[in-house]
Amino acid sequence: MTVLLSSLRHLLLTLLGAVLAFGTYAEPACKSCHPAETARFYMSPMGRSIGTPEALPAGRIEHSLSGSVITSESYQGQMTHRIAERGITAEYPVAYQIGSGRRGRTFAVQIGSYLEESPISWYTGHGWDVSPGYRDLRLLDADRSINSSCLFCHAGRAKFTDDDGQRLDSAAGVTAITCERCHGKGDEHARHPSRMNIVNPARLTGARRDSVCEQCHLEGDARITNLEKRQEDYRPGDLLEQTIVPYLLQRSGQERPAVSQAEELAQSRCARASGGRLWCGTCHNPHAAPANRALQVRDVCMSCHPTLSPQAHPVAQIDCIGCHMPARTTSNIDHVSVTDHRIHIPGSPVPSQVNGTDVVYPWRPPDARIQQRDLALAELEIASRENLPDLLKDSIRRLEALPPDQQSNDPDVLSNLELVYLKNSAPEKAFALAKWAVDSAPRSATFALNLGIAAMRAGRLAEAEQQLLRAIDLNPSLMQAYAELALLYDKQGRVDASKEILQRFLKWNPQSIQFRMALQH
Repeated sequence: MTVLLSSLRHLLLTLLGAVLAFGTYAEPACKSCHPAETARFYMSPMGRSIGTPEALPAGRIEHSLSGSVITSESYQGQMTHRIAERGITAEYPVAYQIGSGRRGRTFAVQIGSYLEESPISWYTGHGWDVSPGYRDLRLLDADRSINSSCLFCHAGRAKFTDDDGQRLDSAAGVTAITCERCHGKGDEHARHPSRMNIVNPARLTGARRDSVCEQCHLEGDARITNLEKRQEDYRPGDLLEQTIVPYLLQRSGQERPAVSQAEELAQSRCARASGGRLWCGTCHNPHAAPANRALQVRDVCMSCHPTLSPQAHPVAQIDCIGCHMPARTTSNIDHVSVTDHRIHIPGSPVPSQVNGTDVVYPWRPPDARIQQRDLALAELEIASRENLPDLLKDSIRRLEALPPDQQSNDPDVLSNLELVYLKNSAPEKAFALAKWAVDSAPRSATFALNLGIAAMRAGRLAEAEQQLLRAIDLNPSLMQAYAELALLYDKQGRVDASKEILQRFLKWNPQSIQFRMALQH
């Protein structure tokens, strides 16, 4: 018994050591009472969702559209990414890796208090290639902003200090997903341990239980945050639609994005026939010791299917996943396959709710007072991205039909209507809406940028200059504000002012390939 206890203690210390080496933290209040569960969680993909870069082989890729050559190298524990394009080279030290490495890793560089996605990523089983979102660009740089929306599902603790969720509070640090993501705030539970002051998802039922997983594992085609809410307001035990509403596009031949496991499982005959008993936690336990995954899932399947056809299921067959939940490619991430959670019989029609029409619907509807608001915003986002003109018209009709007081007090509605009017050549109307949005959220650099653009389109050039400069003051990383201002100065023949604004951005990020090119020309 002494030898066994010693071995278990050694295993636990090894797991905890790996946690600390990865650069996350195991919450002391949790691990003091639940050491094994905490250690195992921090070895799971969720517990390793973000951290300092781990050692990977050096890599070099060529991006044909831009002609860029991107390399990744590590020296003395520091990973560095370099971009060479049209005779200009940029070099960025990598601050964080995003992803546990199970399917791959994307990397973040930090410029001042802002995080940007590197254009080169590591894909497990493939190696280095262009990062998601960069494939179709004709000029590459580390310029895709990583904001609070990105880190909501990839980090447990990341504090942002501006209204747009972009300026990072570096002193607060960024950690991997923690125990509180699924169990809720644990302060009171740590002081007075009780089942009554902590959330155990397994003891929840229905939508409240499923919401815990859906907060990150249901991407949908649009995710709308409710009025006066932030994503971070969601708490385990709440209904997700009280804070965030995922919307799905019903469309023939629509390929699902990578993060749609909850959606697929709900379509499966197994989940529908289980009366709510089959849920994510049936097969996924982040606290369990590493086990044979195929055997683990087979035990779950056999609990409902104790006898199987000997012709279709040879005695030696133990892998239910390989046939009934095969890997599928994703529509939005190269080199990544995900497990199909629709659980269907090989050769049979795949479960689907699609009837061939373009319809947007909520996963679960929000409160009736905001249903039209949320649906309109979801339709507008999806229609603009997928180029669906009929759906776009419907979204505009819904937005314009909202009560006047709801329009004037909702910055998201105001800013989206403003963009619609800009595209439809109604600059004065767009300007009025953009001004309302700025008045509603005066610390938002994005709204200041939108007002500057609307003012420029309406011929109000002095106000356009004022708002674009204000946007830059609020967020020095906002590249579009500098670019719009440089164009404004060019149109006015103020060449020196145009150069100065480009140089101002380069003081913030001297590595920027785009702005160095612009300054050369």
